[in-house]
Amino acid sequence: MQEPFNNPNNQNYQGGYYPPQYQTNPYNQNQGVNYQQTGYPPYNQPPYSYTQQPYQPNPYANAYSHPFDPKEAERSREIYLKRKKEKNEILKLGFAIGIVLVCYLIVQLIAVSVMAVLGLTDVYSSSATFQYCFNVVAVHLLSLVIPFGILSLIMKNKYDGPVVPTKKVGFFNSCVWISFGMGCCIIANYATNFIINLFKMAGYELSQSNMLEPDGIFSCIAMVIATAIIPGVCEEFAMRCCTLGLLKKHGKAFGVIAVSVVFGLIHGNVIQFVFAFLVGLVLAFITVKTDSVVPAMFIHTFNNGLSVTQDIIKYAAGEKTAENVVVIMFIVWGVLAIASLAYLVIKKQFTFADNKEKKEKDGSELSLGTKLVMLLPGFAVPFILLIIETATTVTKI
Repeated sequence: MQEPFNNPNNQNYQGGYYPPQYQTNPYNQNQGVNYQQTGYPPYNQPPYSYTQQPYQPNPYANAYSHPFDPKEAERSREIYLKRKKEKNEILKLGFAIGIVLVCYLIVQLIAVSVMAVLGLTDVYSSSATFQYCFNVVAVHLLSLVIPFGILSLIMKNKYDGPVVPTKKVGFFNSCVWISFGMGCCIIANYATNFIINLFKMAGYELSQSNMLEPDGIFSCIAMVIATAIIPGVCEEFAMRCCTLGLLKKHGKAFGVIAVSVVFGLIHGNVIQFVFAFLVGLVLAFITVKTDSVVPAMFIHTFNNGLSVTQDIIKYAAGEKTAENVVVIMFIVWGVLAIASLAYLVIKKQFTFADNKEKKEKDGSELSLGTKLVMLLPGFAVPFILLIIETATTVTKI
């Protein structure tokens, strides 16, 4: 036991081992105040406990500690480089496709200017046959096929397969996909009418460039070729072959959406943009799933053929008969589309499994939004021009 300090008579001092004269707070001016009154403990009792506790490991140490792993660091570096490389490739593709779209607009402008210089503007406005032939040459062959064909030649090393995919699909499967696509075209037609009505409710009227109705047998034949067959071949070659073939390398869903936006904009008005975008999604999806552009070409041709059929029957048998025929065609295609949809659902044909497997394998897959953003710099100029052209078709009621 510790002996009291300077306590010769072994006198017991309350409050500690020290006599009262020492039991004062040296920093307190009120000398002689007992520790029990001031709240200070005796000097032999520290104010804090310094007793050692047994070592207890931190249960959260493993959760927040990241020891350096050379293999993991190398893998992260590889993923970063892959993503950077893919971003650069998509950026370059955006500029390449953007340049072609600008050429598409320039060629049409030159063709219209040449027609005006030659004094053929009045002929174009009055002759259905001349109008059909001009559109075949100026709009489809010169503006679409040649620029996009040159693009495919310059960037032929960027394609995973042939520029024009023609994998054998089979007659039955082709009929299934064509029927399904036609059903989607009918739905897109009603969706477009809904958008038109929304604009009308907001006080705006949408317009589009309409071709002249046929006025003879020869003009009927020219209309079938210029409105149904040629667009079905040329536009599918430009969009679903040359353009989609470059984009789908970086993701099928990305390619389907991106090429459909381009397909909608090249039509130059809101009505056709909405319809072409929706139908373009279906055509691109079918092309990717079948690895063949043939079903998409037939769908495109048959869809345009609906309006062509209506105009020809109207010329031959009257407007009422034409409307009845179109209604019957809608019903037939609708029934076939429902049956085709059921078959495709059973066969599980509405997935893009390869992109998911790639992403799970190396983790370097860019998000869909990032890919679309990387296209914007190259698409800026043609998009602005096409949007301005599209805006001219919207008028205040």
